Amino acid sequence: MGLEKGKKYKYYEIKVTVRDTHPPVWRRLQIPSGITFHELNAIIQLAFDWCGYHMYDFEVGATLHEEGIFIELPNPDNDFWHETKNSKKEKIDKYFEKYKTMKYTYDFGDNWIHDIKIEKVVETDVKFENPICIKAKMAELPEDCGGTWGYEELLDILADKKHPRYKEMKEWIENGYFTWHDDRTYVNLDEINERMEDYKEHAKFILGD
Repeated sequence: MGLEKGKKYKYYEIKVTVRDTHPPVWRRLQIPSGITFHELNAIIQLAFDWCGYHMYDFEVGATLHEEGIFIELPNPDNDFWHETKNSKKEKIDKYFEKYKTMKYTYDFGDNWIHDIKIEKVVETDVKFENPICIKAKMAELPEDCGGTWGYEELLDILADKKHPRYKEMKEWIENGYFTWHDDRTYVNLDEINERMEDYKEHAKFILGD
């Protein structure tokens, strides 16, 4: 954060929850205004420790009867049947001012859906240079486990030592997610915030830049 006299800066406080997780896995974040949706994607991935090698999109302005606007990376191989905008160019501000909620999906195979709630729009004399996680619940989720349904199945397997896949899945978890295996409630805000300091670099990394 920095301070410049006479200037007003804006930031947003949002709560991001991974849908259909029990107990709910969520992060409360303070993020700077003026960032693109692609940078927001990088922030969310770092907050939940997603690896970033899968595709994503945001859906904004959806109703019970109509889909919203999809904001994502342009892909010429896709035949889009819904309205899309380029996440590298589209900034969050006008959407965060207009809508209270939106949806973010990471990994179209596992289909991890995150519900984003815009809780506060704050004006301040302090310039936000990096996003901050002020509260978090539950440890990061195991990537590539099959989404929320695969995650629930994984929990069932690990709870039953007689299950035919118990040994296989226990070894898989311990090799890559040993902290999660030991304590599913583990959260370290310092680790999350340290990761998020590099959100601009992570945004470039996702693009292969």
